[in-house]
Amino acid sequence: MEDNIKKLFEVDSKKIPNSIPIFPLDNVLLLPFGKLPLNIFEERYIKMTLESLKTDRMIGVIQPKNNNNELFQMGCIGKITSYIETPDYRLVLNLEGVCRFVLNERNLTPSGYYQATINCNDYLEDLDSIEPHVDRNSLIQKYTNFFKMKKLDIDKDVLAETSNLQLLSTLAMLAPFNKIDKQAILESPNIASRIDTINSILDLNTFQVVSNKEPNQLN
Repeated sequence: MEDNIKKLFEVDSKKIPNSIPIFPLDNVLLLPFGKLPLNIFEERYIKMTLESLKTDRMIGVIQPKNNNNELFQMGCIGKITSYIETPDYRLVLNLEGVCRFVLNERNLTPSGYYQATINCNDYLEDLDSIEPHVDRNSLIQKYTNFFKMKKLDIDKDVLAETSNLQLLSTLAMLAPFNKIDKQAILESPNIASRIDTINSILDLNTFQVVSNKEPNQLN
């Protein structure tokens, strides 16, 4: 009985839609197994969310390239796992990253949001919950140093309770990386490549900060 109920909530390759509503979010990263809270207040996106709740509860999060309505080609499907309606007519919801996708065509709906055809065939391994090998202590320390440089805090106690998959997604999504770095992390072909990309970005940011300091600041 429990296994049957579990299958109702899990997403496998057969449940991945060919067409989803698109939610462009600037400088926002959603990764598989990552959790993203959203505050929906624009009418068109409230309509988008309500329509999604009637079907498969999936929307596509993708970054705009610029101010000319151009989008990056890759985004990530998010499944609405919970939501509340607020007294001031907003929707506060939680998305869980499911699988990356490549954007094909998009069309403007009468409600004002875009519906797009997508392709996930090359990224179905995102659905696997196999734990990757991660040097957790080293990665957390690098993030801690990076957050400290940005004058931000990181809760190590919370991170200690996460799986390796969640750790990789959570830290990358929380970190104040720039848009290009976030897209590079998203587009890394696999988990191993994603770890390498994250480490390279963290190392480069740390090196740049140290290099920009005056000699007497380094002592």
